[in-house]
Amino acid sequence: MSASATPSRFGSESKSNAASRVSRTNPSDRAGEEIEFANQKALKDTWLTRMRIFVAPYFAEFIGTAVFVLMGCSSNLTYTVLTTNAQSAWIGAAFGWGIGLMLGVFVAGGVSGAMLNPAVALSFAGYRGLPWIQIPFYFFAEFAGAFVGALLAYACFAHSLDPFDGYHRQISGTFGSAGDFGNFARPFIGNGAAFLSEAVGTGLLVMGVFAITDSSNFPARSCTPIAIGLLLTGLALSIGYPTGYSFNPARDLGPRCAAAIWYGSGVFTAHGSYTWVPVAAPLAGGIIGATVYETFIVSRRTAVVEDEHSSSESVYSSESIE
Repeated sequence: MSASATPSRFGSESKSNAASRVSRTNPSDRAGEEIEFANQKALKDTWLTRMRIFVAPYFAEFIGTAVFVLMGCSSNLTYTVLTTNAQSAWIGAAFGWGIGLMLGVFVAGGVSGAMLNPAVALSFAGYRGLPWIQIPFYFFAEFAGAFVGALLAYACFAHSLDPFDGYHRQISGTFGSAGDFGNFARPFIGNGAAFLSEAVGTGLLVMGVFAITDSSNFPARSCTPIAIGLLLTGLALSIGYPTGYSFNPARDLGPRCAAAIWYGSGVFTAHGSYTWVPVAAPLAGGIIGATVYETFIVSRRTAVVEDEHSSSESVYSSESIE
């Protein structure tokens, strides 16, 4: 019995040793595999996160600008098709553009700052710390968003325009509707006067945006989108008549390119090749408006604060000496 029991004892010990070796090795192997999997997942998550962080502001600008232009162009088309009362159409379209801008800022404001305007983006790069390297991406996103917004507006109104113009798209005239997309100055307004009007209007727009978002002045804070929308509506009703208040290169060039699909290349050459005016004038006017605000408002306020601070320090030092 002893002879037969000995091998069985050794056999059981060998099995237990093998099992213990397995139990000692397998958990570490599994832990190593889990760590490697976790590292790969973390690397993947980091890459995706970085990509999302990189593209998020530009997608936000794209969507916000598309919403803005969709509502604005739709307002123009609505009053072109539905009414012959120029006064009510002008007021209604002005509020449509203002509300569209308000909604676009609400959509994109928390992600990209919702500039939705290359003139504003350029001014923020010059004075508010927006990195210059991001400017081309902002420009492209805003132009692309305006283009898509105009396409959507046309798609919504194509069948409504058919009975209006007899299925023949016209740039100008009684049944012209191309101006609902890209702006054209009044027939009696030359390109020089139109440039001045667009530059002044954009300067006021950028100055207003700087004031509304200036934490050291009287910022609108949570009401910023409403304030900016009302700002555009006010400019449209006051100074926008000569040119149709573009004040935004993307808002004009993007829809103009979309309109060329149906109205032809004449949208670029009409009114003395007017296309360059609502692109160049807002960029120049925006920089001038930002410079005026930063020079005469911010600098003066900073000087006043510094004077008050120095005077308080002098009073404190005199009291300490006494």
